[in-house]
Amino acid sequence: MTVTIYQSTKFDYAREQYYAEAGGHTLLRLTCGNLAGELGGAIKSATARDFDAAPVYRNPEELAAAMRLSVRNLGGRTQDVSIEVDGKGRPFGEITLPGSRDQLVEALHLLADEMERNLSRPLDDAHKSGFSDLRELYDDLCHAVGEPVYLSDGLYLGSDGSLFE
Repeated sequence: MTVTIYQSTKFDYAREQYYAEAGGHTLLRLTCGNLAGELGGAIKSATARDFDAAPVYRNPEELAAAMRLSVRNLGGRTQDVSIEVDGKGRPFGEITLPGSRDQLVEALHLLADEMERNLSRPLDDAHKSGFSDLRELYDDLCHAVGEPVYLSDGLYLGSDGSLFE
C-alpha cells in the first residue's frame, strides 16, 4: 500500500500544510503550527481536494469513521478524534497533536496508511465506479449534503455522482 504526502497551500492560516493520498484518493490533511509560529498541528479527514490532487473519498462519514478506527488501531483513543462539520455541511474527523513538522508528517503517513488498509475494499470499488469526477462536482455544488443538485433541463446530480432526471 502506497501513501504519498504532498505539500499544500489550501489554507491561509497555516504556515505549513500537507495532504495524504492513498488508494487513489485524498484521505487526510495536515496543518502544522500557526502563523504565530507555535508547534503542533491538526490532522483532518479530507472533504475537498487540492488542485490536481486525487479526488477525496466519496463518503465523508465513512472516512471520519475510518479515521477513528485507525487512530485506535495505532494506539490512540477513538475519542481523540473529534467529528466536526465543514462550511458545506460535510462531516470530518480531526485530531490535534503536539510535535515538530517531521513528527506530524510521520503521523500523517502512518494514519493514512492505516486508513487505506481499513478502506481498501471501498476505495477500489469507488475507483471502478466511474463517478469520482461527478462526485467531486457534487461536493463543489451541493448546498445540503445528501440532496440532489439541479444542473439544467431537468437533469440532477446525486450525492454519489450519478446523473438522473
